Amino acid sequence: MATNFFQQQDSARRKTLQLVVYFVLAILILIALVYALLVAVSMDSGPEPVSWWQPELLLLAAPGVGLVVGAASVFKVAQLSSGGQAVALMLGGQEVPGTTTDAREKRLLNVVEEMALAAGVPVPPIYVLAEPGINAFAAGYAPGDAVVAVSQGCLNYLTRDELQGVVAHEFSHILNGDMRLNIRLIGLIFGIMALSIMGRMLMFTSGRSSGRNDSRGGLMLLGLGVFVLGLVGAFFGRLIMAAVSRQREYLADASAVQFTRNPEGIGGALKKIGGLAEGSRIGNPQAAEVGHMFFANAFAGGGLAGLLATHPPLVERIRRLDPQFDGQFLEVRPVSVDREELEGARRSRVPPFAGMPRLPSVPQVPLPILRFADEAASRVGQVDPEEISRANALRDGMPDVLRVAAQEPFSARALVYALLLDPRADLRDLQLTRLKAGTGPHDFAETLRLAAPVQALPDTHRLPLLDLAMPALRQMSPGQHRAFRAEVERLMIADQRLSLFEYTLSCVLHRHLDSQFLPQRKTRPVHNSPERLAHPVATVLALLAWEGQSELDQAAPAFDTGMRSYIGGDHTHRLPPREQCSLAEFDAALQTLNQSVPAIKRRIVVACAACILANQEVTLREAELLRAICDTLDCPLPPLVVGEAGGGSTTVQAIRRS
Repeated sequence: MATNFFQQQDSARRKTLQLVVYFVLAILILIALVYALLVAVSMDSGPEPVSWWQPELLLLAAPGVGLVVGAASVFKVAQLSSGGQAVALMLGGQEVPGTTTDAREKRLLNVVEEMALAAGVPVPPIYVLAEPGINAFAAGYAPGDAVVAVSQGCLNYLTRDELQGVVAHEFSHILNGDMRLNIRLIGLIFGIMALSIMGRMLMFTSGRSSGRNDSRGGLMLLGLGVFVLGLVGAFFGRLIMAAVSRQREYLADASAVQFTRNPEGIGGALKKIGGLAEGSRIGNPQAAEVGHMFFANAFAGGGLAGLLATHPPLVERIRRLDPQFDGQFLEVRPVSVDREELEGARRSRVPPFAGMPRLPSVPQVPLPILRFADEAASRVGQVDPEEISRANALRDGMPDVLRVAAQEPFSARALVYALLLDPRADLRDLQLTRLKAGTGPHDFAETLRLAAPVQALPDTHRLPLLDLAMPALRQMSPGQHRAFRAEVERLMIADQRLSLFEYTLSCVLHRHLDSQFLPQRKTRPVHNSPERLAHPVATVLALLAWEGQSELDQAAPAFDTGMRSYIGGDHTHRLPPREQCSLAEFDAALQTLNQSVPAIKRRIVVACAACILANQEVTLREAELLRAICDTLDCPLPPLVVGEAGGGSTTVQAIRRS
């Protein structure tokens, strides 16, 4: 069952809208019930008959319920606004440092790193929960602020293939837009549960009140009623949560198989859950709020014939992966970690052009550009075993000094500084002079130590190295991030111009660090008309066309090909002169395009791929620019290589340095 990134993003968006509708309906029903409760309490307060229609009580119930439920939901979502890290810490997770010496944790790091590189996203922070059961979750609003957490049981009992299957399942949630949906579910349930908290407060207040017995009794009855209504509302909220979650779990299972081509991996993990005494249970009391985010049921049973179960039945999930499964679970024992698996992985050679966005093999004549551009866009949000193998080889092909530096917060900052050093001696000396004046002596010395190996690194390895360093960079304090951000800006503008690599690096840093360190307004899709976005699309394609071609007679057809693929036919836009295409306008256009719906984003990616493919080759600068485009649009593009035509002969030299 193949999955489509843009369709799943759109599906998650529609389900979010459904949740809003359900939430509003829940509030209206609760207002009606609270109003009825207030009227009933008022009837018992005196001998005089009371009408069921009392506008003053409705005016009390409506704002009261709306304020309590709405404010509580907003509070909970705001509490989790920092992304997945807040969820992991809430559940007592401990972050796994990149320098860990624990064999099981090191294996987990390797699996997550290769999956992230294969998916074209920065490596997320990794947490371990002190739970004996086998479970895991991914949390965050977008790939840029996602975290992956696994239980200690995963580390103890799963083989590498099984662990890879679980991680692939969680990466499916990251790529398919499920995480944002999950956090909003948390806010919805917490908001409704707030009524129960309010009811308990009213009962407590009535118990300590010194007023008349009848008023104390009325307050106690009101508190009890609100408490019960809150529980009833939360029950139906959990029904909604369970129904939404179960369908997404089936999709994530299918995606895990699609990513790894190994149903025995995730299937074996599910079978071990069935055979383990602790199963997939999570003991942390906070888990009740986020049960729908886990890999498997975090609690024993589902209640009410499974209606409240956040996941499909375990046997049913397994049989979808292994139709021959007989329902018998074997005894589960801890597994050992093969040291050669961790230390001997450098046996594989890094394929040529590893780390570059993948474009399909392109026959020289004829050249159906739009079909191949569409195929390139279909790879967004997708992973396959070949890509995982290349990512593994790419990571293991990094020099030891750079791999170690990428795992430590102090050295990771110096690594970024070294990546920004210009190969030209005069500009590099200017940058180093400014760096020495702006940073401490230790930062400067570390940058000098890493400068030579970074300069020797193939250009195709630069962005993957930055992706590997992202977890360490996220460990900076806010003050360190401010200083780091300022130094990066100074290094980039030292020569009074911004190169495409510098722009791409800044896009990645800002996209995936600012969400943690700087307060940001979450963008919502507001553009659903391709015609209204034609001008910013033309701005993006113009820079792409000029970066791939130096002559107007070559750049203009590339621009025209991209615009035709976006508009779907003729258009009136013309390629502007090279000097009118600035990175500032390009960046502003991208920020506008990021607010479009998934279907429009797909057309944008297709148009960019068509523009790049127009001359049947892709420059390194075009590839890095395409990475920046997709990263800004939250459309992770796998760092794959160009395929081969039939018979094993490459038809086009698809990537060249420029």
